Amino acid sequence: MEIFEITGYTSGVNRSGVNFLQPADAFQEIVNGYIFRQVLQSRQGIGYFAPRLADQTRVYGIFEHTLPDATKELLAIDENFLYKYNTTTGVFDQIAFGGSLGGGAYAGFGITSKKFYVSGTSYPTATNGARFVFTLQGGTATPGGSLIFFYDGTFVKDFTDDGAGGGDNPDYTNPPGGALTKATYVLWFNERLNFIVPTIAGIDYTQAVLYSGIRDASGNGDKFNVPGSGMLQADTYENITGASILGQVMALNFYRSNWILEKKKDAFNPYFIKKVPSVLGTDANFSAVSWHDIVKSIGKTGIIATDGVDSLRVDNKIPYFTAQEIDQIDFNLTYGGFDRVNNQFLWSYKQYEADTDTQDRVLVNNYAEDTWSVYDFRVTVFGQTDIGINLNWEHIYEVSGDPSWATWDTTEDLWDEIGLTSAVQKTLAGDDLGYIYALNKDYDDYFTTISAITQATSAVVTVTDPFFKVGDLVVVQSVAGMTEINNYDPDLEVGDEGYQESIANFQPYLVTAVAGSTVTLEVDSTLFTAATPNTGTLSKVISFSAKTIPFNPYRDLGRRCYVSHVEFLIDTNGGNLSVDVYEDEDETPFKQNILLIPNSTTKAREWITMSVDNEANFMTFDLKQVSPSVQLRLTSMRIHCQPGGYTSG
Repeated sequence: MEIFEITGYTSGVNRSGVNFLQPADAFQEIVNGYIFRQVLQSRQGIGYFAPRLADQTRVYGIFEHTLPDATKELLAIDENFLYKYNTTTGVFDQIAFGGSLGGGAYAGFGITSKKFYVSGTSYPTATNGARFVFTLQGGTATPGGSLIFFYDGTFVKDFTDDGAGGGDNPDYTNPPGGALTKATYVLWFNERLNFIVPTIAGIDYTQAVLYSGIRDASGNGDKFNVPGSGMLQADTYENITGASILGQVMALNFYRSNWILEKKKDAFNPYFIKKVPSVLGTDANFSAVSWHDIVKSIGKTGIIATDGVDSLRVDNKIPYFTAQEIDQIDFNLTYGGFDRVNNQFLWSYKQYEADTDTQDRVLVNNYAEDTWSVYDFRVTVFGQTDIGINLNWEHIYEVSGDPSWATWDTTEDLWDEIGLTSAVQKTLAGDDLGYIYALNKDYDDYFTTISAITQATSAVVTVTDPFFKVGDLVVVQSVAGMTEINNYDPDLEVGDEGYQESIANFQPYLVTAVAGSTVTLEVDSTLFTAATPNTGTLSKVISFSAKTIPFNPYRDLGRRCYVSHVEFLIDTNGGNLSVDVYEDEDETPFKQNILLIPNSTTKAREWITMSVDNEANFMTFDLKQVSPSVQLRLTSMRIHCQPGGYTSG
């Protein structure tokens, strides 16, 4: 009997198909999980960062605004307003309109399409005052006809309103071609303000970068008609579909190519543009993500990476994903982000033919280990911040902070990382309802507190944050009074009496309706004891799965493979693992829902054995977990096997 140990996992299947001879290739697909430091694990939770934005509309951007003194502010933009995160209260405060937009002159951005994401950049004033400049692709124009704004630390104002020297931005001057009214992207680069794909005098310059003069005390950084300002256009018919900073160059994505804008020493002709050889281009306008001296972006025919010298296709392990899995009509909903904690590129997208009008999935690429997976997050945009609340013990109070702090036994935070600790890097995401979440939470997904539960044929649960959808599977914990409705006990640990039974019998509830602050569950609570008000929590389960490639290390010998048993090295605090085993291409597994539950209380990891005792041309193992509040970690699989009979073909 031979032993094949699968560790150091990779994921995905390349264009040439499955390789039966290399079991270390590991997994065809991973859902709600990822590989990090050679360990396969279910993803962590997504949950509360701050109370819902006041307008309760789609989030179009999350930005970390850097001030001249190097301090930072966290900003968010929804359909109508700009918000600033208040580090004292933990709430996003809505920023009022001022100057020419104040006094009711301007009601809100009124962004007109879910695909019109907001681009913004920090760019100080001539006197080095703090300022955040941002631009809309479409929405309600200012009284002056502009869709370009700035935040001065107090108000949102019209960036292009010079007011004959006395308006919102007296330093501003239009380019020689006419009035600048909008742009798709804005970047602070080369000491200039750069508007990419600008609209000037009603004309869209889809291959152009409009740049200001060099920022100085005379206000040239806001002027587009002075020496050193100008507009550079790429010599191509293609449109710009992405812009980002890549070290000392600006990377521009086009439909079928990539271009680089390089700095020159000539202050009056500051840029040199060149085309980078490319095998494909970018279709999703806000999919470009810059990290580690590389920009990755998504096109309808693949995912491309450029470092300013070469452009290469990087989706060799999932070569048909963008064409087959992402909705082609709503392809431009795709938005890129980065998770520094787990070395992951993230792209939220709408699944092909999904019954939704916004994103419902996230494609995940770990660049360090070249692995791919998919999450079921429902988020519109991503952001990064190390801003948060510095908490003392007396500050842990649910009214002004995370509602999970209502009781000691329901907080979702680790005790040594409680709250939103300042200087800890966080990955944020916004959604279509105005919620802003923190990723990589402590394993609870969409965690919120319960204030009331009805006794009815379908229990109606009133919650703090109703960010659930019909069809979600959820877990109820720690409800007092109506204890019968609790379908998971968070206090049970490995080795406790009843732990294995609790894990084995766990059944999530189905969400059948969501209205206002209530969530209806498919559970009859008519005969349950009345619930104690303001007790318990509701969260979405994490449905993890990972399917191995078909396994047969003897295929080159023309032999079938006999598998005696398989060992799994699992963290003991990670709940359970359920395994299905398929032979050849059968649709029905010959072994189904084999439950593997750690039982050790003295080891961090435990080998658990599953009997297979079967022979086939090849076998596929489907690993699954429906987790209420724990993270599965699988370090290794050992497959015990030997050559079987000769293959039939």
